[in-house]
Amino acid sequence: MTDVRDADGQGGSEGEDGQADDRHRERSNIDRRRTRARSSPSPAYLNRRRELIDAAARVMSRKGVTETTLGDIAREAGTDRASIYYYVKGKEELLAELLRSALTANTESFREIVAQPGPASAKLRSIVHRWMASYDANFPYLYVWVYEDPSRLQGIDSAVLDEMIDLSQQGYELVREVIAEGVGNGEFRSALPVGVLAQSAIGLVAWTYRWYEPGHDLTAHEIADGLADLLLSGLGGSGGAELVAKG
Repeated sequence: MTDVRDADGQGGSEGEDGQADDRHRERSNIDRRRTRARSSPSPAYLNRRRELIDAAARVMSRKGVTETTLGDIAREAGTDRASIYYYVKGKEELLAELLRSALTANTESFREIVAQPGPASAKLRSIVHRWMASYDANFPYLYVWVYEDPSRLQGIDSAVLDEMIDLSQQGYELVREVIAEGVGNGEFRSALPVGVLAQSAIGLVAWTYRWYEPGHDLTAHEIADGLADLLLSGLGGSGGAELVAKG
C-alpha cells in the first residue's frame, strides 16, 4: 500500500496531485473500514487491536514516547504500518489507550485501598506504593500524563481526554478522602487545608517524572517507602496546628 503521512509526522512528500488523491482515497477507505469494524468488532479484531497496544507499550518503554514511530510499532507487532490504520488512527490513539488503561487501574486500586479497614496512614502509604509501581510498570508513557506535554497529546480524541481527566480527578478525590479521614481521627495534623495536602501528596509522587528511571540503584518500591515516610512524617508532626478540614 502506498505510504501515507501518519500521526508521527512521517511519510513521503505528496508528489504529483494524482498520487496525493490516490493516497487520500486509500486512507479514506481504511478509515471507513475501521469505522465499520468498530461498530461490531469481532473477537479477532479486538485481540489484534490489543496486540498493537501491547506492542506500542513495549516499544515506548524501550525508546520513549517521542522517539517511537508507527513504523516501530508495526515492526514490533509483525505487520506493516499501513495495516495498523485498520485498527487505530495513529500512534496517539495507542498512547491514549495505554494512558487510559493505566489511569483506570490506578483509580480502581485507590478505591479498593480507601475502602479497606485500617489507619489512614497505612492507606496513604499503600496509595503511594501503588502509584510508584504504576509509574514503573508503565514507564515512560504514564509520565506523559503527569506533565501533560500538549505536543504529545495532540491527536487524542477529546472524549478520551475528558475521560482521563475525570480519572485523574477521581484519584485526587480518593487521596483527599484518605487525608481527610486521617485529619478527622487525629492521625494527621497540619496547618494546611485538606485539598492542599492532597495536591501536595500527589505532587510529591508525580515529581519523580523529573528523575526516575527503572533499573537504577533505588527500586520503585524503595522510592515509594521513602516518599511515604517523608509524607507521613510531615502529616504526623506533633507541633503542627490542628487542621480545619474544609479546603
